[in-house]
Formats: sequence, C-alpha cells, structure tokens
Amino acid sequence: MTESSRSGDSGTIEGSIARLPFAMVLTDPRIEDNPIVYVNDAFERMTLYSRAFAVGRNCRFLQGDAAAPADVETIRTAIAEGRDVSVDIDNQKADGTTFRNRLVIAPLRSESGELTGFLGMQTDLDAHPRTAEAGGDGRDLMLREVQHRVKNHLAMIVSMIRLQAERKVTRESFEALSHRIESLALLYDELSGRGVAAVGDTTIAAGAYLSRVAAALAAIDGRGSIRINVECEEIELPVEITARLGLLLTEFLTNALEHAFKGRNEGVVRIRFQKLTGGGVRLMVEDDGVGLREGSNWPWDADSVEAQASRTQTEPGELDTTGHDGASGMGGSIVAALVQSLGAKLDVNTATRGTVITLDLET
Repeated sequence: MTESSRSGDSGTIEGSIARLPFAMVLTDPRIEDNPIVYVNDAFERMTLYSRAFAVGRNCRFLQGDAAAPADVETIRTAIAEGRDVSVDIDNQKADGTTFRNRLVIAPLRSESGELTGFLGMQTDLDAHPRTAEAGGDGRDLMLREVQHRVKNHLAMIVSMIRLQAERKVTRESFEALSHRIESLALLYDELSGRGVAAVGDTTIAAGAYLSRVAAALAAIDGRGSIRINVECEEIELPVEITARLGLLLTEFLTNALEHAFKGRNEGVVRIRFQKLTGGGVRLMVEDDGVGLREGSNWPWDADSVEAQASRTQTEPGELDTTGHDGASGMGGSIVAALVQSLGAKLDVNTATRGTVITLDLET
C-alpha cells in the first residue's frame, strides 16, 4: 500500500475504513476450513484480536468457552448450507472477556452461482444497548437491511481493499474506493440513527440521505474550487431503493470528480433529487466539465463487476480500477448492475458543456 494511503485521515482508504461502525470479516470456503482472509479495523478494536492473528484461522476461535452449543450449531448449519444467518451469540475477546455479539453472515456468490465467500458483520451489543433492546422479530432488522442491500457491493470493496493493500495502485483508484466506503458508512449511520422506535420501519428519508452522501464525498475530495450544489426534496422511500440510490449517486459524483475537470482548476456539479409528476423520482447529476470522451457508451460498455475484479487480479503493473484502455472502470460496472436491479431508466448525455446524468425510477 502506498504511503499516502496510510495517513488515516478522512480522505484516505484507511481513514474511511475506520468510519465503518461494524466489525467486518470475510472468509473463503474454497480454502480448507473456511479461514478468514480479511478483517477490518473495527474487528480488531471490538475483539482485541490482531489482523495478523485472525487471518488464516477459522472464526471459531471467537467462541471460546462462552458460546452456547445451540448458537454454534445454528451458524455451522447455515454455513454448510450456504445461506444467510443472523444470531446473537456470546463470544470471547482476546483478553478473555465475554461480549454479546450480534452476528450477521451472508454467502457471496459469483455470477455463475459459485460460493466464493462469506461476509460477516458483527456488533458488540454490550457496547450498543439500544440495539440490544430492539427485541422480537425486528431486533436485527437494521443490520439485516444493511447486509442484504449492500453485501455484494461491500464484498467487492473488501476484495479491492485486499488487492490494493498488496499492490501499487493509482491515486484515483484509492479515492474511488474511499468514496464507496464512505457511502456505506453513511447508510449504516442513517439506519442506526433512527432508534429503537423505528426499527420496524421500511422507509427512510431518501433526500436527506443523498444530501449527506454528496456532502461527505465533497469533503473527501477537498477541492474548494469545485462547487457541489445539492437540491434534494424531502422524499420517503424504501430502504432498499434508498441504499441503491446512494450507491449510484456515489458513482455518478465520483465519476464527475475524477474526469470532468481534468486540466481545470474550477467547476460546478449540480445534484437534484425530486418527485416526478405522475409518480416516481428523478436523480440528476450535472457538471460543467469536459464532457464524455467521443464514442463513449458509459456505463453500458463496462464489463461485469465479476469480470472487473478478475482483471484486477491478473493485470500487470500499477492497478487502475477507474478505467482500462479507454473502457469503463469498476464504477461503470457498478452503475450498470444497480440500474438494472432497480429497473430504472438511465440517460447519460454530453451537453453543450459538461455531462448530464439522469436516472428516472418508478416507486
């Protein structure tokens, strides 16, 4: 990893990872005993186990003598069957103390359906009593929402973090990954901030959330000469739709900040989110930059997310996830997949000056 990525401020990969409020673990069932292949900083803080100790071991070391056999069996069965599972289980930290762990595990599969990994998200309920108080059928809804809505996106991010930790990468690749991590952290904050009374809610203030995403990415970018104007109406939408809109806005804005103002010291990006007459919503991101390259068919000319990830593992030299030989990068792959999953209509147009991205969605 390059020196600039290690500084830990909010504009770096590690600074953004530190913002994630949940412990995150990735295991690889294709390796004997399904060992851990990645943990984030929050895992080290929560469990007191170091990354060096955890990687290469099966997660069962967390059980110690504390875990109830029934809970262990629930997890074992779900993993053997390759399905989602959520359980509150007593685990043990490295110093021997016991903590109540809300564990959510999701299987990760390739486009062909092959099981490639398990993503685990963990919350120390002793440190978050309000989460623990949310009982009944909805006690883990907030974590389930995050896990189900963004697990594949999060898995891609984890994969890229692992690759970028081992290889020299472009500055733009670091910045794009930092933006994606930040949008996920904000989504988690938005969901958890609703409190116990709202744990059963299925909608979220989409306009407010998108405004926060735009503000956070502008702060990470840090160029005061690039103005970002945001106009978001107060619109309540289902959590699933809002999560995907947040990820789309992240890619739209990241793309503009990366490419629109090359060779220029100033510019404007306008973001609008509004209701449409007759139903539905519209998200627009417009810049006054240099426009798309001639012949561009972004994002539809991008490879699949899986193909992009495969390329990054074999491509020699400095790793660039933002584009390759004039083709769309990982951002284009993510946008195409999200638009298709929403059944939305996307128009990307180079205006007289700059680019206008319009996403129309029926709700």
